[in-house]
Amino acid sequence: MMKDTADMRLERLLAVAREEHIDTSGAEEYFETRLLARIGELRDTPAWYAFVWKMVPMFAVLAVIVALSALTFNPSRKSDMFAAITNSQEMIFAGSYLAGE
Repeated sequence: MMKDTADMRLERLLAVAREEHIDTSGAEEYFETRLLARIGELRDTPAWYAFVWKMVPMFAVLAVIVALSALTFNPSRKSDMFAAITNSQEMIFAGSYLAGE
């Protein structure tokens, strides 16, 4: 019985809401003009990400130059790509050997 009353009450509220007509003429007035003006503003001011996308090739070239110069002008570096990791581990192993651990 309680569910039927809730359903009937909901139906009455929805019927009243359907009959209500809201005046939207104030919001509709010059809507297209305002929308086109807003779109024009957005096109005139470039977004920051558009600038970043234009700079991506320069950053890629810069990264390649840095990598090549690091490999070329630092001859003392080992060709092993894990040299830095193994070098620090050797010091740790030597320290624990000397400490008697």
